Amino acid sequence: MGLDRLSRAEIETCIGGVNPEAAIEGIHRRRRERLAGAASDANRRSAVVLQGGAMRGVISAGAMVPMEALGFTEGFDAVYGSSAGALNGAYLLANQAAFGASVYYRDVANRRFINFLRPRKVLDMDFVFDEVVGSRSRLDVARIRSNRTPLHVVVTDARTGEEAVHSSHDPGIDVLTALKASAAVPILYDRTVALNGSHYVDGSLVNPLPVERAIRDGCTDILVVLTLPRSYRARPPGVLERRIVRRRLDPVSPALVAAWHRRHEVTNRALHLIEGRTVREGTGPVNIVAVFPHPFRTVSAFTIDARRLKRAALDAAWRTMRLFSDAPCRPAELIQFVSGEMGFDAGL
Repeated sequence: MGLDRLSRAEIETCIGGVNPEAAIEGIHRRRRERLAGAASDANRRSAVVLQGGAMRGVISAGAMVPMEALGFTEGFDAVYGSSAGALNGAYLLANQAAFGASVYYRDVANRRFINFLRPRKVLDMDFVFDEVVGSRSRLDVARIRSNRTPLHVVVTDARTGEEAVHSSHDPGIDVLTALKASAAVPILYDRTVALNGSHYVDGSLVNPLPVERAIRDGCTDILVVLTLPRSYRARPPGVLERRIVRRRLDPVSPALVAAWHRRHEVTNRALHLIEGRTVREGTGPVNIVAVFPHPFRTVSAFTIDARRLKRAALDAAWRTMRLFSDAPCRPAELIQFVSGEMGFDAGL
């Protein structure tokens, strides 16, 4: 368990954070305390933060398969995510992590979900939540509700362009609607999602990596699973993108336009925080272990090649398994979701 199970090259490429070994130890300690019902140090709390990015979400989904097998379905104090990251967190808390990972390559790797011939609904979120998450790959919302670990779903207020967070422990919140709102990418999905009198869009617009939110909530040992390589840095939108955004979003809310133009700053600030390059004020010591995909196993937000999606999921799962387990081999749970009718070779 820990960094000693990874090669130096893999650590340099795929692992980051602040005191990552201490983070792994702290996360395990909280899992043991929570599962045993033992009293815990009030000053230590664990969390997992999951990045999304449409089909890139298969990476953070894959990473949750071994975490579920290791007993982390109720082992974290909190789960945070926006967009596909929030959906992956939901499947983890429902004890359906492998099921959730399979959604990417089995249910939505097709033109029914992603279709550039539909310019105002390139990503059909109605299909995802009505026919997939809400039906044939049904998310067990009741189990999420009853889980002691809350899921914090980040959304963007369509009127103000500000961040809002909905908790699965709030009885007044429809969990599926909150998840759909968090994934409703402006430009690529031509509508907002109504929830309790407000209208929301994609949470990644204002907070694609809610690490700072977790720290403000008192979390001290944090696993962050990213879906972009460690070398990635967001760039400001170009002239053409700014024109398209203004034309499409200004009628909805000028605040959304401003939020879109700032999103590269928000992303890079979170990346700097994860790597310890940002000075935090008013908080105690925080340990972070960040897991990045291997550059050769990445996928794009629009990848629909099932084989590539499976390989990306397995790469993340195998790396996360070695970080958090002493098991000498892959458990059945780890390879079950990448085997099946396509004759996929689980070997990396």
